[in-house]
Amino acid sequence: MLKKLEEEERAQVVRLGDASIASPFTSKLSTTTCVCHIIKQGRCTLVTTLQMFKILALNALILAYSQSVLYLDGVKFSDTQATMQGLLLAGCFLFISRSKPLKVLSKDRPMPNIFNAYTVLTVLLQFAIHFTSLVFLKFQSEARSPARTEEFVNLEEEFKPTLINTTVYIISMAMQITTFAVNYKGHPFMESLRENKPLLYSLFFSSAAILCLASGIIPDVAQQFELVDLDPDFRQIILMTLAADLMGSFLVDRILQLIFGHARLHIS
Repeated sequence: MLKKLEEEERAQVVRLGDASIASPFTSKLSTTTCVCHIIKQGRCTLVTTLQMFKILALNALILAYSQSVLYLDGVKFSDTQATMQGLLLAGCFLFISRSKPLKVLSKDRPMPNIFNAYTVLTVLLQFAIHFTSLVFLKFQSEARSPARTEEFVNLEEEFKPTLINTTVYIISMAMQITTFAVNYKGHPFMESLRENKPLLYSLFFSSAAILCLASGIIPDVAQQFELVDLDPDFRQIILMTLAADLMGSFLVDRILQLIFGHARLHIS
């Protein structure tokens, strides 16, 4: 009797993967297409999670530099600027999480975790490009700003629009848009950026707003964002730096994906 009870208890234990194995038999369909749906949904969720980890890592590194080193140099954002930046991040994260899997199951395999050569290298190299662009524009704006008279910056001083604040805000917003656009995966596991209309429109309007602020096409918008007017030569430098930052990040990510971005099945 004891042996029979032990065998019955062992048979009732639920193991990992039992739901996936039992799905073809518990489904009302006469085929095993539900297994393909589970795999496609799982891959889409995994890819979405991995790309959000990369985006969070890059944004954290950029904001860490902006809010530590640059803050000690007197660079700070106004309430309006910080609010718009937060709304941009929240909207993009929301639309990324609403990505849908493709209808066709791909023969490729996604990366199983974030601890791989592709993820680590693409985050580090993309941050190196963003960091170089940010430091370059900061030095360019300092060279065009009046010399600072006080030895130490008053960190408790109220926000005042300056050339350095304006430059850092524009490049920071542009980097966040670049991070979302470059690190969104799309095919073959989820719908592409063109198919994800909410995210596409969000990035498009955000990019258009950044271009308007950097080029000074609409001065009233710049005043609402509490930005100062930029010289034509410096505007051109900013726009060229933004374009180089976008292209450099895109090329680095795609080259690393071509070399290290393929998961391999390890058979033990």
